[in-house]
Amino acid sequence: MRSAVWLLLPLVVLQAQAAELYRLDSANTRVSFGVRVLGVSWFSAQFAILSGEFVRDRRAAASHLEVTVRTDSLACDNPWWKARLLSPVWFDAKRYPLISLHADKVRFDDDGGATLEGQLSLHGHTRSVVLIVSRWICTDRSLTGESCSFDAHTRIKRSDYGLPHGFWEGGDEVDIAIRGAAVRAV
Repeated sequence: MRSAVWLLLPLVVLQAQAAELYRLDSANTRVSFGVRVLGVSWFSAQFAILSGEFVRDRRAAASHLEVTVRTDSLACDNPWWKARLLSPVWFDAKRYPLISLHADKVRFDDDGGATLEGQLSLHGHTRSVVLIVSRWICTDRSLTGESCSFDAHTRIKRSDYGLPHGFWEGGDEVDIAIRGAAVRAV
């Protein structure tokens, strides 16, 4: 009997340390971006349709983030800019219907944030990207079970993804923000 307890003990310890899988709540998660136009003003837009998941492993060994965005779900207040952003000049939504982020290197900090390193695929190009998570709060007080909310951001250069830029087209630097929530998978 005592040997059976010793055999089960490692299983209990492994369960307590197991990685936790969360699915993005697409109704409460937004991927947005901002870029300078004419060197002075900013314009921004966001994507409405996305999916993804992340694994939170406190030891960081199995932690990762996957996000896929439908390019044609772009929402922008200015109809002229929306048409331009979906055109071949920018995202070329017909040719490149998805934008994806895969981050598999995660370093947690002591302030409830993290740094994620991975690959961003956009406009037929894949480049390394660092995503800074400034807030990552998980709780089991939601109506749907354990959930996490987060704020993350990164900055990329359009030229790295083969996208034209310039005074009339908008600047080369693009600020990307991911804000939202995820629910723990059962």
